[in-house]
Amino acid sequence: MATTLTVLVNYVDSTVKRVTTPADYIEISTTNDYLIWSATLADLMTHEPTSAERNAAATVISDSAAVTVAKCLLMDYSHSVGGSIYTHLVKGMSEDKQYVFCFSFDNITATEPQLEAWDTNAHTTFNNNVLGAGVALSSMVKAVCTTNALPGGSWAGTAIAGSSNVVLLNDGAGALLLAKDLYSNIKITIPIAFASPSVETFVLTTRFTYF
Repeated sequence: MATTLTVLVNYVDSTVKRVTTPADYIEISTTNDYLIWSATLADLMTHEPTSAERNAAATVISDSAAVTVAKCLLMDYSHSVGGSIYTHLVKGMSEDKQYVFCFSFDNITATEPQLEAWDTNAHTTFNNNVLGAGVALSSMVKAVCTTNALPGGSWAGTAIAGSSNVVLLNDGAGALLLAKDLYSNIKITIPIAFASPSVETFVLTTRFTYF
C-alpha cells in the first residue's frame, strides 16, 4: 500500500507535538498553498499579499552581520472562510523550537525521508541566489532535523540545495518502520553584505520511497 505524506506547520505552540495537540497544526496543500518568508508582513492577513506589500516587507541586507528572515507565513488557500484567504505565522521558525514543520507519514517507507531544496519542481537545478547560485554549501536555506530533540540555541542547520545537501528527517535512523511524524526547523539566513537583492521562489521537497 502506498505511503502518504502530509505536511503541516505549527501555528499555535511549537513546544507541543501534533499527536498531543493536533489543533495546533494546519496542513499545507502542496497544490494550493505556499510559504512566504518575510520581515514584517502581518501575522494574519485576510488577502494574498500583493507584490508591493511583499517588497515593503522585505528583509534588509546588513553590511555588518548575517540576517535571518524574521517570519515564515503559510499562504493558506485551502482553509478559506467566507471567500477570504489567510496567512498564518509559522510558530517557532528559526528559534530553538522542536515542533515547527511536521512531516506525517501514514505507513512505513523503504528509504529515510529527506528534505531537499530546488529551484522548481523539476528538481534539476539550484541556481537561485537563495539556494547558493549553484553552490549548495552557500544556500541560505538552513534546516535541521528536530524529530528527536530541540535544535539548540542559535542553531546553524545544514545548507540545503540539490540532492547532496539534504537533511535526513528520521535523524539518520533510516527508513520508517511504522507510521510516524517527523519534524524539522527551517530558516533563511542572508549572508553579510550579500550583493544580489532579489525576489525568488524555490521548492522544498521531501523525498522518500515506499514498498
